[in-house]
Amino acid sequence: MRISHPQAPYQGVAPENVFFVANDQHVQMGTGYVIPFMQKEMYPDRPLHLFMQIEAQPSARALLYGALLARAEQLKEQTPGLPVRLYSLVSPENLDMMHFYEACGFKDDDGEDMYRFTMPQGYPRVPMGMQFASVPLHDEASQVSFLNRLNAHRIQPFSRDHLTLWMQQQHFMALGFYKNGLPVAECIFTGTGQNVTLLMIYTAAEHRRQGMAIQLLESAFNLLRERGVITVYTHIFRRNLPQMKLVQHFGGHYLRTVSALPGIDL
Repeated sequence: MRISHPQAPYQGVAPENVFFVANDQHVQMGTGYVIPFMQKEMYPDRPLHLFMQIEAQPSARALLYGALLARAEQLKEQTPGLPVRLYSLVSPENLDMMHFYEACGFKDDDGEDMYRFTMPQGYPRVPMGMQFASVPLHDEASQVSFLNRLNAHRIQPFSRDHLTLWMQQQHFMALGFYKNGLPVAECIFTGTGQNVTLLMIYTAAEHRRQGMAIQLLESAFNLLRERGVITVYTHIFRRNLPQMKLVQHFGGHYLRTVSALPGIDL
């Protein structure tokens, strides 16, 4: 088999981070790529993330993995001393790929899980010196600014198309705590009927470990209860301990794994 790079970016990925595998008859057997990005907000202890994706015939996977791992080591060397995580995204039903990654030393210790909890009773609390308000979304610039703040705390980014769709739902809410006009914590919901989905919540780094997220959600839940909402759904990442603790605080029940994120620390 032969391995090569594309001549130009592939699906927006730099050609040096993309590999094609073909057999001796020049029939393509698969594609793989690795995408580096920083995620210091979600995982401050291991901020450099290298996302790997392999789509190949079984006979070509090992060759692709070797090339991608070597490229990942090169990318790691560009930021010496910075902890790195190499990981992939796999459907929970794709046991073949899960077994492949596990055979390569990856651990099945992270994933995106869906939780459900009943709207809790509580009293809204606004921290002293802060304002509880809707996120300003009156124009494109304010919407893009809000998305940028959310995406700084995500692995897969929200797009403006996502936001436009959510804003059309019955129970769309984007709320936050603000101090001197600057966001301290923000959250976003959407849904219809008696159900909503908590799409995202974050707290600015300098205000963490002060209960801001709990207080913001309690304030939001008070408004949602007035609309007749009973059930809240949300997705969390298993290795993100603050997300896990927040869901546990509100009595969340695990429903299913949406995607597995097998990985290895480099």
